[in-house]
Amino acid sequence: MRSIWCLTLLVFALLSVPAGSGAQEKLLSIELNKMQQSGEGCRLSFIAVNKMGANLEKTAMEVVFFDASSVVTEMLLLDFGRLPADKTKVVEFVLQQQQCGQISRVLVNDVVECSSAEAVNMTQDCFNALRTSNKAEIEFGV
Repeated sequence: MRSIWCLTLLVFALLSVPAGSGAQEKLLSIELNKMQQSGEGCRLSFIAVNKMGANLEKTAMEVVFFDASSVVTEMLLLDFGRLPADKTKVVEFVLQQQQCGQISRVLVNDVVECSSAEAVNMTQDCFNALRTSNKAEIEFGV
């Protein structure tokens, strides 16, 4: 009788553990870290962290810029290039002849390219794993 009781407790304990709790969540983190006006235009510094479980050989995102009236001013393809697994990478882009003060919001509209040597097309996985954060004084997100 005691062994049935122990077996019952073991079964309940195993059933109460969430499925996949041992698996690490995949994450592609992009932070808008800084916006700075330069002679060339508005320089945006992003910090990218790849926790997708694989080296990303190619990574590019469609990003939309809005003015103070919430009107789209530009839509660009930003190429983040190679993002090694479990590594932080700083990537800078310059918006030619753009004033930083005229940008009120930056939106990651889509992940248009995301691939590794193991999986040629991980675009949807990268989009689903995308998390944004912001240290600039404008809105940034998906």
